Amino acid sequence: MEMNLSEITSIRDGNPQCKTCGGVGITLAEHVRGSRSGALVLCHCIGSECNTCEAKGQPPFMSFDRKLDKMLPCVCHNARFSLRNLENLVEKANIPPRYRFQFLSTIDIGDTANDPDMSFIIAHDWANELVHKFKNADFTPQGFYLWGGTGSGKTLLACVILNELIFRYGITCKYAKVNKDFLSAIRDTYQSDSETHGQERSIEREFANVDVLVIDDFGVQKESEFNNRKLYDLIDSRYEQEKLTLLTSNHSLVEWRDRGQGRIYSRLMEMTKEIELKCPDYRTKFVKR
Repeated sequence: MEMNLSEITSIRDGNPQCKTCGGVGITLAEHVRGSRSGALVLCHCIGSECNTCEAKGQPPFMSFDRKLDKMLPCVCHNARFSLRNLENLVEKANIPPRYRFQFLSTIDIGDTANDPDMSFIIAHDWANELVHKFKNADFTPQGFYLWGGTGSGKTLLACVILNELIFRYGITCKYAKVNKDFLSAIRDTYQSDSETHGQERSIEREFANVDVLVIDDFGVQKESEFNNRKLYDLIDSRYEQEKLTLLTSNHSLVEWRDRGQGRIYSRLMEMTKEIELKCPDYRTKFVKR
């Protein structure tokens, strides 16, 4: 089964009349053996013609036109480069496989008129507004602080936003668990036998400068001067650069008021919209696939 991506990307490298890809030239193969997330593939409207030119589907996907006496791109050329660019953005974003290629449209909120718990639906609506207005000149994107119990959909929604922004706007995004991917990565740079020895500043710049950052499991880190300082420096840097930051946590934002002299709390109050998710079973209730 292949997912049509025409509503979530402006890429148009395929046949405009193709009903499978809607002219994108790329589709999402949702069920791939050995993969939990599916894979991006060339649409048949491109692939079926790819071997008809002299390039035969081989890099650099160009062939020599004897009449014009110059190299011309194969019919698949643009689609292949768009595909490679999307794959690179997704790979660098470090989105967990189970959430990769999940979009707002793959979350089935259904008929919620009689649902006593509206928190996930409200958060979904806010995410939808953020995604669709992200590049509007009169819209100032605000980050989210999503908190709630295990299984409430925090990580899903944060990763959905990353996927949407990558496909819609081609911007750089990054998902990171606060301990494993950020704090531990910083500490590793102090170890002489580490592959990242001496690269502390480089790692900090990577996290500070990415267009959109998700910090998952915020609050599970141990309370320490080092952790508080590194987190504040990261958050403050992104605040100064007006970079979009999304955080997920099991704890409410107010619990940060007395930590680290309240500096992290103060910044997050300015940078993010706090949303409590109360849905305990989003996996069976909202996700279509």
